[in-house]
Amino acid sequence: MTVLLVLWQVVGAGQLLGRSIPPLTEVIGALGSRGDVIWRATLATGQRALLGGLAGFALGVLLASVTAWLPRSTAPVLRSAVLINAIPVVAVGPVLMSLSTRPFIPEIFAGLSVLFSTVLAVSDGLRTASPSSEALFSVYGARRSTRFRLLLFPSALPMVADALRLAVPAALLGAILGEWFGADRGLGVVMVSAMRNVQYGLLWAAALAAIVVSVVFYAIATALERAASARFARGTQAPSPVAALRRGENALLGLAIPVALVLLWQIWVWVGHVPQIVAPQPAGVGRALVTDFVPYLEAAALTTVSALGGLVSGAIVGIGLAVLVSVVPWLYSMLSPLALIIPTVPIVVFIPIIGGLLGYGMQTVFASCVLMAFFPIYVLALSGLRSRPPGADDVFAVHGAGRWQRLIRLSLPSSVPTLLLAVRISAANCFLIAISAEWLMGQGGLGRLFSERRVVLDNDGSWAAVIVAVALSVAAYVIAAAAERRVSARWQS
Repeated sequence: MTVLLVLWQVVGAGQLLGRSIPPLTEVIGALGSRGDVIWRATLATGQRALLGGLAGFALGVLLASVTAWLPRSTAPVLRSAVLINAIPVVAVGPVLMSLSTRPFIPEIFAGLSVLFSTVLAVSDGLRTASPSSEALFSVYGARRSTRFRLLLFPSALPMVADALRLAVPAALLGAILGEWFGADRGLGVVMVSAMRNVQYGLLWAAALAAIVVSVVFYAIATALERAASARFARGTQAPSPVAALRRGENALLGLAIPVALVLLWQIWVWVGHVPQIVAPQPAGVGRALVTDFVPYLEAAALTTVSALGGLVSGAIVGIGLAVLVSVVPWLYSMLSPLALIIPTVPIVVFIPIIGGLLGYGMQTVFASCVLMAFFPIYVLALSGLRSRPPGADDVFAVHGAGRWQRLIRLSLPSSVPTLLLAVRISAANCFLIAISAEWLMGQGGLGRLFSERRVVLDNDGSWAAVIVAVALSVAAYVIAAAAERRVSARWQS
């Protein structure tokens, strides 16, 4: 960490990456002169992130628990979570600003940022109990409540703790983004003010405060994850398959959920007398998409390249970093805080840095996708690499296996279930990251198209871009889930 701080001072003092990175001394000076402002803003943002994040986390655990009690509800719950998560925050923010929910936008964003990964991680965890234990509970005629309390939930606790670790930076970043859409104070408000007034020292002082809060709570979540893994023995069992639906039921469900959301959208516009500038009617959005589909196809292609390229590159970086930390344990204390910095600091702070290095074009959008995609893969890959079967390390030690043999023949195979979950989560989020970067930069695909249509008050056209983005995000998740099923079948065999 000392090396990083010294490097920060050298880069900032020499303006090697431009004025967007001030020297550390300037940031410390901003903390000294505006410390009271930073402190009050940190308390406000921290409270919003805590309230919203805990609400989203609790709701995610509750929904995942429902899938354990009612296995046939798993598919509807997961699909609904995927669909809600696929809606870009750049589209949600303006709508919430027009409603009575405006004062609570940071809490809502924090909750939404946490909900999706929590539902997926905990739902997978609840399906990881060993078949032999399941059979034993069945033989003794255990009630459903007893089976959940004594078998399913204890088996899922390590994954619950993993979901909590993912939730920490997500909730904080969600709260900061929410403050950009409406708040009287908070770190997001300070950042926007600092950017407008070209006060880079104050901007990075606010970002540094966000990092410190995130690191502290992430350390707490990591301690809980290790305690849960030690107490309940994180298993290497792949999650049991989602309860299968009949072909007709599956097709009906796939159609019913989006249709229901569109109907609710239409009812809300009619009953609430929502003006066109706030939210258009579904028919108008459909017409915009059909009559002028070429720009949307071109924009979707650009966004897809950035999103999927960022996902693959982020997976390589995340898995590589997790492997490095697991093979060289002393690197954990140095690299993990650095890994946590990236998803905590709002992307708008990183874009000037990346732009200064790569230029303000699609390459910067791609780099932003890589930076934001790798963190969940790193966290879950690291957990997976540590989830070896009981006694396996002793067997390898008896046979004189070296560090690399253990990695290739034990740790990596044991990490497959959590790696697949990480890819599934990141696949659904990679398009949202790409669109946010494009929106902020005015470069690239659907994010740029959304921004351009909003500027000319073409709300039908801007929402059409959102619909395409939702479809791409859902498609990415479906493909990742299908690949996971195939890999899991081979892995278990």
